[in-house]
Amino acid sequence: MEKVKSTLTEIPETMLTTLWAKAVESDRPNPLLRDEKAKEIIGQIDYDFSKFKKAKLSQLGCCIRAKLIDNEAREFLAQHPDAVVIQLGAGLDARYERLGRPEVTHWFDLDLKESIDLRRRFLMETERNTYLAESMFDEDWLDKVRAYSKSPVLIILEGVLMYFPEERVRELFRNICDKLPSATILFDMLAFVFVGREKKHDMLQKMDKGVEFKWSLLNTKEMEKWNSRLHVRKEYFMSEYDEGRFPFAFHLFLRIPYFRRRFNQRIVRIEIE
Repeated sequence: MEKVKSTLTEIPETMLTTLWAKAVESDRPNPLLRDEKAKEIIGQIDYDFSKFKKAKLSQLGCCIRAKLIDNEAREFLAQHPDAVVIQLGAGLDARYERLGRPEVTHWFDLDLKESIDLRRRFLMETERNTYLAESMFDEDWLDKVRAYSKSPVLIILEGVLMYFPEERVRELFRNICDKLPSATILFDMLAFVFVGREKKHDMLQKMDKGVEFKWSLLNTKEMEKWNSRLHVRKEYFMSEYDEGRFPFAFHLFLRIPYFRRRFNQRIVRIEIE
């Protein structure tokens, strides 16, 4: 079978790093998460994934991040099986499959057109799971979600917000607050120390120079000041969920509160009420 050549650049290209991370993880004897779709897809794309082979910390970080978000999504769907879910910046992530194709009211996966075009080569849409080729800063997707007025809403952003300046992130949350009566949002917060330091990152230093780390907050609670309807309900510090795989010295370093907050990536659950 002829492989599909990737022409992705800049931010869309980052979807290939997380795909690689999950595929590599799935080959471990005791993986943090198993993603058979990632293994299947990576073998069909013409791209030099070997350049990431030394990015061991980021590979592990991607999988901790995905597992924590998966677990939060499972918990939400167990409580709200009639939910509408939308994953913004979905890339090639197979979360719908990893969660067992839940029988939700609807599951949308949204990304830019070039990303959705590639996604459709490997992941099939269904009546319950459909794709939206648009920017998350557009408001059309919010109208589609709002049309399911009786269903609880779950919004997922994984590996997305860090690439945009704060004013764009604020704009996104403002749009959601303006358009939806309520929602649960799951997302990751970049380790604060990496803002503006993508050249020091073991994965991004191997990629297009147009990719930059632009946003993080030292204190996630600051987001509650953006809008009175935003409420931070849960926050995970990812180094505490590595199942012993980060170096021991790294854990010692992160016991110091100053470094724990600055060098940790976090998973956040926000409620809009």
